[in-house]
Amino acid sequence: MAITVDWITKIVSVPQADITPVSGSLYELDTDWFRLQLKAIEASEEGMPFDDIHLHNTEVTVAGTTFFRTVEIINGYSIEFTPDSQWSVRLAGSNNNIFDVENGILVQNQVQVIAQNSAGNIVVETGTSGLTATESIQLAEIDNVRKLMQNRMETNPTTGVLTVYDDDDVSILYSGNIYEDVVASQLYRGQGVERRDRLT
Repeated sequence: MAITVDWITKIVSVPQADITPVSGSLYELDTDWFRLQLKAIEASEEGMPFDDIHLHNTEVTVAGTTFFRTVEIINGYSIEFTPDSQWSVRLAGSNNNIFDVENGILVQNQVQVIAQNSAGNIVVETGTSGLTATESIQLAEIDNVRKLMQNRMETNPTTGVLTVYDDDDVSILYSGNIYEDVVASQLYRGQGVERRDRLT
C-alpha cells in the first residue's frame, strides 16, 4: 500500500501497513519519512497542479543546541489513518500539526493519534550520555574540579612535586612543582609551601 491523496476532499490517507509497528496495537509514524513521501507526491505529475500539502523546516542549531525539525500540513489538507479500527499511531521525529488536522477526529475514526510536540524537543548527540558535545566537555571539567577537591594529594620533599591522583589512587591526574618561597628559588623540602606552579 502507499500514501494516497484525494485532491477533491484534500484528505491524505496513510495506511497502517506503511507505519512501523511498536507493540500490540501501537504504531509509530516517522514524520520525516512521512514528509518525504508528501514531497514526492507534490512533485509527481499527478500532484503538481494542486496546492502543496505541507511545509518543512529542518533541524536548526542555535547557540550550540540543535532543535527539532517542524512539519506543517497546510492549504486545508487533512490526514486520515486507515483502516478505521482500534489502533494507535505515535508521531515521532518532528514538531508538527498532524494531530490538529487528523481527519479521523471529524469522521469518528477509531485510530488514536499521539502527538509528541514540545518546545523542549532538541536533538542530542548519540551515545550513552545523551549530552551535547559542549555539555560533555562541561561535565568533564566539573568532574576534574571534584577530583582536585576530593582525591589523594601528595607533596614530595625529595622532588618538590605536588601530585593529585585520579579516582583509582594510582593514576596521576595532575602534578606540578611547589616551592618554599614565592619567587620559586627553593623547591619544597618539607618546610612549608609558599607557591605552587600550574598543575599539568
